[in-house]
Amino acid sequence: MSAVSEPRGTSAPLEEDSLLRELMEVERDNPEGCLLLGVVLDAAGSLTDFECHYGNPAAQELLGATEAKLTGRQLRKVLPERDLGGWFALLCSVEASGQPVSADLPDSRAGIELGNWFHCTAMKMRRFILARFRNVTPARRTASALEETRNRMVEILEGTPDAFCSVDENWNFSYINANTQEISGKEREPMLGNSLWKAWPEMLGTVYEQNFQRVMRERVMVRFEHPLPPDHYYEVQAYPSGRGISIFFREIREQKHLENERDALLAREHSARLEAEALAQQRARELLAAQEKLVQSEKLAVAGQLAAGVGHEINNPLSFVIGNIHFALEQLATLPPELLSSQGYHESLDALREASVGAERIRGIVMDLKRFARADESHMGPVDVWEALEFSLSMALPHIRHRAQVERRFSPVPKVLANEAKLGQVFLNLLVNAADAIPEGDVARHRITLSTRMENERVVVEVSDTGRGMTPEVLERAFEPFFTTKTVGAGTGLGLSICLGLVQGMKGELSATSRLGIGSTFRVVLPPAKELARNSTPMTVVAAHERKRVLVVDDEPGIAAVFRRIIGRLHEVVVVQSGREALALLEQDDAFDRIFCDLMMPDLTGMDVYEALAQWHPDCLERFVFMTGGGFTERARTFLQTVPTPRIDKPFEPALIRQLIAQSPSRTGT
Repeated sequence: MSAVSEPRGTSAPLEEDSLLRELMEVERDNPEGCLLLGVVLDAAGSLTDFECHYGNPAAQELLGATEAKLTGRQLRKVLPERDLGGWFALLCSVEASGQPVSADLPDSRAGIELGNWFHCTAMKMRRFILARFRNVTPARRTASALEETRNRMVEILEGTPDAFCSVDENWNFSYINANTQEISGKEREPMLGNSLWKAWPEMLGTVYEQNFQRVMRERVMVRFEHPLPPDHYYEVQAYPSGRGISIFFREIREQKHLENERDALLAREHSARLEAEALAQQRARELLAAQEKLVQSEKLAVAGQLAAGVGHEINNPLSFVIGNIHFALEQLATLPPELLSSQGYHESLDALREASVGAERIRGIVMDLKRFARADESHMGPVDVWEALEFSLSMALPHIRHRAQVERRFSPVPKVLANEAKLGQVFLNLLVNAADAIPEGDVARHRITLSTRMENERVVVEVSDTGRGMTPEVLERAFEPFFTTKTVGAGTGLGLSICLGLVQGMKGELSATSRLGIGSTFRVVLPPAKELARNSTPMTVVAAHERKRVLVVDDEPGIAAVFRRIIGRLHEVVVVQSGREALALLEQDDAFDRIFCDLMMPDLTGMDVYEALAQWHPDCLERFVFMTGGGFTERARTFLQTVPTPRIDKPFEPALIRQLIAQSPSRTGT
């Protein structure tokens, strides 16, 4: 058996190489560990190990060995067997290739926790290998922690319900999470490395671009909310990230919807409070304006409007005062002849006649007050609208001549049935308003046009101007009482409101159209006189022999007493004092020949009773007669214009009541 040859190292001692001695001096103070290693060959010339010829202080410290333990010792003795593989492979690679090699190698010194690492660089120097190494454990741990953090962040960003992306300084995507695909509607892989503006062109020129540009330019964080077509609404947070920016998109469409609903509710509540405050202020202003108007040119019209309600209240008691006086006079006429010559009879008769004259005077005063508030059909006659326009124009001309030229476009029209004075008041007010809308000093450019024509068998009169016009908001309120755009003291805002009441009282219509900066047109529509004249023909007196059933619905007890006195002997009179009582009674018993119902009552009005019966008992409606004291709401005026039911004004004549009963239509089934 042949003997195994001992390993042999390099033949020349290190000290004999002056260059290496200088290298040892240089490496002595190097903070990195340094080993000078020689190759150990076996008898066959194969590399079996490396011998340490020098180790600087840093290497001694890093390897946990003194110089004596390093110098002259082979690498297998210096390093544990389990760690030798990495070192041995690196050194063998350098020896074989002659090229420098770097690698991270484990540090397994005794007492050192596992996971420590050295970064080693080895290079060939003549017959030796120079190996430098340093402890890179902290750096590796930092890198590992960073990698772990990055992976965790990616996991978080992929798991978040928000969309997230980041772009570099050139606006190219560097990261896109899965939810971002929902915004663009594109797969994220093709988007990576491409421009944000190419993926979302709809952001260009919007708040999105403005804020993102600011983050990129000023390196500040921004947060904002904004919609994104077609149907997204995002809360966006953008902040600097490296040289680019990162962006979070949180979908808040439902939240904004709820916020909008909440804001709308709060706005409605706030608006309601403001409206209540405004209403209180308006009522105060209206009262003040009414008081001021009483001492100005329109005081009679204002007094009439304010007195309309008073007149309504007066008419109720006046009705049964006049009715009772008439009844008393009729009863006195039926006394026995022996009493007719007595002194007491004549005194009573004179007293009642004087009371009747006084009551009639009161009725005349109330009717005059009504005329100031609205036209009275009983005092109307045929009126030539051309003459009314010319009369009103002559009154308004001093106000017009310095503002505009007047142009007439009169087409032939029939006369209308109206109150001439009231219709003139309407036209005068419209002409003055038209002049007020035109500035002085430019007569050649401005015109006020008066026109008449027939339209749908009705007479149409229009007053147009080329003035400043009205906004839609002002036009909508133009006919409201006390609404005015004039300065304080220049007007009370009652003119158009009064005109509207006058025209509606004549069975007509008053409306307006306007364009800001172009001008306005006020349009009065009235039926021809002949049409209304036929409707106002007095009813023929019919003798009443048949006993009939009469229902009286009125909240005033005196009215019921009058009805019983003037018709109770000839007819059956049933009285109820509210609309609810009337409906309850008619549901059980509808066998009435005539139903006299007050138009305005508390709780349920006569209009409410009529509309309820129209639903479940329309046969009763042709027997209705409405009674009114003259206090009309807008609803009441509209109602009376649309229903064919007869209407009598309080106070009424007993003969008229008897006449209406005598002419009552036959009941079905009788």
